[in-house]
Amino acid sequence: MSPKELHDILNKREGTTIEYKLAQVGVPGSLYETVVSFSNTDGGIIVLGADNDGKIHGIDESNLSKYIQDITANLNNRECIDPPLYLKPITVRLQEGNLIVLRVYVSSQLHTYAGKIYFRSDDSDQDITGNQNKISEVYFQKREYFSENTIYPFLKMDDLDPKLLQKARAIIKNVNSMHPWLQMSDKDMLASASLYRTDYKTGEQGFTLAAALIFGTDETIANLLPAYKVDALVRKENTDRYDDRLLLRTNLIDTYLQLQDFVKKHLNEKFFTEDGQRKDLRELIFREVIGNVIVHREYTNAHSSELIIYKDQVVVTNPNKALFHGPLDLDQFNPYPKNPNIRKFFTAFGWTDELGSGVRNIKKYLTSYVPGAKPVFIENDIFITQIPLVNVTLHDYQKELVAMFNFSDEISDYLKRSLMQIPLPTALNKADWETVLLRLVSSWAQNGAKLDQLDWPKKQVFTESEIKKVPSWTQNGAKLLHRKTSYLIRILLLTIEPHYCPIKT
Repeated sequence: MSPKELHDILNKREGTTIEYKLAQVGVPGSLYETVVSFSNTDGGIIVLGADNDGKIHGIDESNLSKYIQDITANLNNRECIDPPLYLKPITVRLQEGNLIVLRVYVSSQLHTYAGKIYFRSDDSDQDITGNQNKISEVYFQKREYFSENTIYPFLKMDDLDPKLLQKARAIIKNVNSMHPWLQMSDKDMLASASLYRTDYKTGEQGFTLAAALIFGTDETIANLLPAYKVDALVRKENTDRYDDRLLLRTNLIDTYLQLQDFVKKHLNEKFFTEDGQRKDLRELIFREVIGNVIVHREYTNAHSSELIIYKDQVVVTNPNKALFHGPLDLDQFNPYPKNPNIRKFFTAFGWTDELGSGVRNIKKYLTSYVPGAKPVFIENDIFITQIPLVNVTLHDYQKELVAMFNFSDEISDYLKRSLMQIPLPTALNKADWETVLLRLVSSWAQNGAKLDQLDWPKKQVFTESEIKKVPSWTQNGAKLLHRKTSYLIRILLLTIEPHYCPIKT
């Protein structure tokens, strides 16, 4: 977590997903109440070393290591938190003082601290141990949302592939040789990871869907999810069918590894130096893309996951249980785990990091892989990820826009910078102005007509055939728009980024 991200959090008040604790004389016991209440509700962030108002008091440098050890040990101790939560506290050193930050993810299980059940309400941790109605409500919400948690009573160890369990141990050991799972039997490891569990409301006990997806044989997975598949295609030359294809109906470990190999086969590597190390940008980006496909998919949906490599972009579509509908604001979005138990294993493998880091890392590394390019993420029932392989923006058509709206030279200089922030579809790469304008005018009119609150004019020329009836429409494109529409577009163009205009007196 960067200092800026942490400062943004500290500027907010405590609430259902934010908690501050001083921790100047030791780790407060109330920390674990909040950890459990967050995991039982919607997750959240706990900051140790700040008061209730977010003011930093700091933690003495000499205490940091001991605090981290104590917290980690207690999170893994069933006598403290049951089932254990494998979370990683991190130290953030700010000028104002040292802080410990603990990001708690919503869990698919109900957790207790010292035998008590806590639930987050506003900025407090409520003990609901004796409230059977509330406990039933929490159980129902978790069971409804996390389909990975579905128990299959007749799913047995024989339905899992022992070679995959060995492979998982080898991968985990390579990342963290001290991981507690390495000391457990296969059955205990699966239980500790919530892949073997008991539903205390129904009494059902057994392996879960997540267990089958990570460790099941291909036959087991096909029996449970006959429609499940992941389809990877290359459509660079043959766009109607494909140039190459990888169709997967196998466990998630091999799915991840084979998708990585497919991407390496068809996309160029590009290296850069970070923290003194030479790294492959392609691997950094698509490690996150593929990890997100697997960790956040809704597996009970019959639609396939698709990864399609085009000449100018990579498009990934994934069945999803949407929390809202529309594009993600990469600077403001609040990540939410779709399959926390699957994610738990992928984090142990070193294939995913903290929740939300995938989107942030893709944005961070893509601009070096394709200078200036920005990814697009669209939350819907089918989640869409678009990774441009070329960067197409309105900047390439700045002169034409200036002429179209008759902007001054001062505005023209401003647009040279700001238009680089407005991406165009990669299909418009190297397109002529006539083609671009045809797409823009129709888009402005079609989308503008939806803005009823702005009284956007409804009767406009926007179909291709109607536009082309207008003589010299590439030179007079602005005249195709109602005057109010034209004003609104001018305003939008002039407010892409802050622009200083001195007031004349």
